[in-house]
Amino acid sequence: MPFAICRIQKIKDWGSLNSNESHTARIKDIPNANPNVDNLRLIGSPDDPSLATLVKNKIGEQKIRSNAVLAVELLLSASPEFFRPDNSSQSGYYLPKRLEDFQQATRCWLNQTFGDRIVRAELHLDESTPHIHAYLVPLDEYGKLNCRGLFGGYEKLYQLQDSYAAAMASIGLERGIKGSRARHTKINKYYAAVNQSFETLNLPSFFPQPQAGESSESYRQRTIELLRPQLEIINHQLADRTRLLTQKEQLKQTAINSEKLRQQLDRELQSLQYQTKQLQDLPPAQVAYELGLNHSLQPHIDTLDLVMQTNQYTFDQASAWLYERFGTQGMLQAVIHHARTQALNIAQSICFQPFVPPQQNAACWPEVEHYLTRSRCIPQKLVQALYKHRLVYADSFGNGVFTARNLALEVTGAYLHPTNINENVFNLYSTSRRSQGWFHISMGGTKDSPTKTAILVSSPIEALSLATLNVPHEHRTLYLTIDSEYAKIPVEFLQNVPTVAIAMSTTAARAIKKALPQAIHLKPNTTWNEQLKNQNSKHYKAIEEMER
Repeated sequence: MPFAICRIQKIKDWGSLNSNESHTARIKDIPNANPNVDNLRLIGSPDDPSLATLVKNKIGEQKIRSNAVLAVELLLSASPEFFRPDNSSQSGYYLPKRLEDFQQATRCWLNQTFGDRIVRAELHLDESTPHIHAYLVPLDEYGKLNCRGLFGGYEKLYQLQDSYAAAMASIGLERGIKGSRARHTKINKYYAAVNQSFETLNLPSFFPQPQAGESSESYRQRTIELLRPQLEIINHQLADRTRLLTQKEQLKQTAINSEKLRQQLDRELQSLQYQTKQLQDLPPAQVAYELGLNHSLQPHIDTLDLVMQTNQYTFDQASAWLYERFGTQGMLQAVIHHARTQALNIAQSICFQPFVPPQQNAACWPEVEHYLTRSRCIPQKLVQALYKHRLVYADSFGNGVFTARNLALEVTGAYLHPTNINENVFNLYSTSRRSQGWFHISMGGTKDSPTKTAILVSSPIEALSLATLNVPHEHRTLYLTIDSEYAKIPVEFLQNVPTVAIAMSTTAARAIKKALPQAIHLKPNTTWNEQLKNQNSKHYKAIEEMER
């Protein structure tokens, strides 16, 4: 059974506190951390002040002794096999459900045990095994710094371990052997050891001597407890070494491109600074002075309007007057600000109607149906079922219309596919709200069955082709079209689907994988439609599932 892990480290000076924050908040580069993985702040917010400021505010005005403990860092984690029971050595991998249980149970324990003494807690996911760094200010019941009162002596440390283990028991973790002679590695020494190039284990010196009358199971448990800290460090090092070697080539290329990227970003920053300055209006008071106005101005008055009203000028005359008084930059600032304000007012005054799909033309449907069944090899009965539900139909120009819907099945747009070409080319119908819905169908199970698998494809034709290839479906499966790397992805819904597969080999797949790291990436050698043309023995079973 995996163990709950709880370590503490006392922090006695502000320099050490700042150094701790640099590590846990990733202010500095961490060699054994994956820069492509984001950590989570469980307690506190990204806008919080520095850790030292939070601790100072919590301590208040009380006098601080020279040997006082300013803060205590808790390192909370679990054995690797808890997060990844199938492969405990797979660095950086974890089961999302187990991570969610761990973080919720730990956060609940922190709040119940220490309350508002906790000023910050960070969940680290960018290292080998998920773990939490929590910082508390050791105030006693009188509000005084008193670390000894909270953590002084072995008995109180035993109580801390007992308390955390009891809170973690509900998720399947247990406490180590109470009273064991195993020496747990302090947090700073633990990280120093993990970052060493190697760690050796002198087995003869670590194996304990059997005690008189001791059972074999007791001796086994005592040996495991003694060896666990060193073996944990070695396992972390091996996992990190494998991951770092994999990243080595990528990092080399990144180093080569870094200077070019810096220069590009520098140019973009200068451009943004210029654009921001252009968006700011000229100071109205300065313009009023040039106009000879001595009375107070209305708040937020537009300077171009002020010139036009005061001098009875046209827009062109007011622009020329500003150019003569304030030069090119001043005139552009006023004109751009005026245009921006006017455009915003116009946009807010116009109310767009809900999306109206293209008109259906039944006379053109046979041509579209013939194209889908003969040229694309989509089963005829499946095509007819889609037509019945108005997910696919024909418009007056003979285009195939594929309806886009949100996950509440509300129509949000439509894709038009010409039937005179045999490629996955789709045009967006005007007024479609592309980011609010997708072309999607569900196969297998019943309408009330929960979705157990979601497969993301690049086009409606690919969705229908792969759905046909996968017949029969043992459970409810969603086929959803992600047509671009810029497309909105229903991340919140997909995170609750047990299995998500990305069935495409485009740049969109990389964007999806970044948003859904748990997804499986399938890279077809050819399009799914090409594979369907070579394999159509299962075609007619698709309609039976579609009609359920």
